[in-house]
Amino acid sequence: MVREQGFTAHGRGFFIAFVVELALYVLIGAGCIAAGADPVHVVHGALAVFFTLRLLLVLGNFLPSWRARSPKRAEHEIGAAATLAMFIREWWAAVLTYPFLFAFEPWLAPNNPPAGRPHRGLPVVLVPGFFTNRGYLSAWRAHLLRSGYGKVYTLSPEPVFESVERNAGHLARFVDEVLADTGAGQVILIGHSMGGLTIRLYLHRFGGMDKAGLAIAVGSPFGGTVVAAGKERLGPILGQLSHGSEWTRTFRAEAEAAPCPVPFIAVWSPHDSIVSPQDGARVAEHYGRNIVVPGIAHMEMVNSRPIMRILR
Repeated sequence: MVREQGFTAHGRGFFIAFVVELALYVLIGAGCIAAGADPVHVVHGALAVFFTLRLLLVLGNFLPSWRARSPKRAEHEIGAAATLAMFIREWWAAVLTYPFLFAFEPWLAPNNPPAGRPHRGLPVVLVPGFFTNRGYLSAWRAHLLRSGYGKVYTLSPEPVFESVERNAGHLARFVDEVLADTGAGQVILIGHSMGGLTIRLYLHRFGGMDKAGLAIAVGSPFGGTVVAAGKERLGPILGQLSHGSEWTRTFRAEAEAAPCPVPFIAVWSPHDSIVSPQDGARVAEHYGRNIVVPGIAHMEMVNSRPIMRILR
């Protein structure tokens, strides 16, 4: 077994936030009922606040991403109804994520796979993105386990606001643990958002080329994102992830100077709601393979059926 992370600082923080939010609903609701309010109306009001907070979060991502959107091909355009459906799915993904997927990290996605499951192929390592934890990828984990990949390991990035290099170093140590635990010579690496960028950095600068048989990056900001702009004071990693940053330009040029020795797949959406400009999630044609999935926003990717079909 690899070392279990248990609750990371990120997961613990969201668990506390979940308890506090729930307590506030209960206390305020109890006060309203004591003052004579209809209990049904109080419950409806609490639910309205809960869903509205997540709606505002989604809007806060969609608006800057839309303003900085990259040009779309005609075949990638979607109509008004499909756009509304995509927005609702992204909203629902935010409801699941904040706080449930983050707060219940140790139970939803342990670092180790369940014992005694049959396995085909190489062991799989799932790598979540910035300001997330392994609970966020629990649907991918469950899907891969059902698909016959019994050796699925998950990793939470730590510390949250440090550099991509720190995350890649953490991944390097984790992969070595997985190889020692399984006796395999290589792993399959699958990352969402910054997790894909972490995988790419691991391959090129942390000795990962010989230890990976396949790398898949889903919605990864290889070109950075405007959503990170202006937030550099929160931590070095946000400066690196900003669209057009010197770090992004330098590493992208270094990585794509030649074809990737490891089969590399970049899954990207022209409607990504966080990675924007959206075509920054593509890799150079000579470097690897690009798979486009129109009509899917960023947070939805972790429970999207079209994405899961690709991961199989």
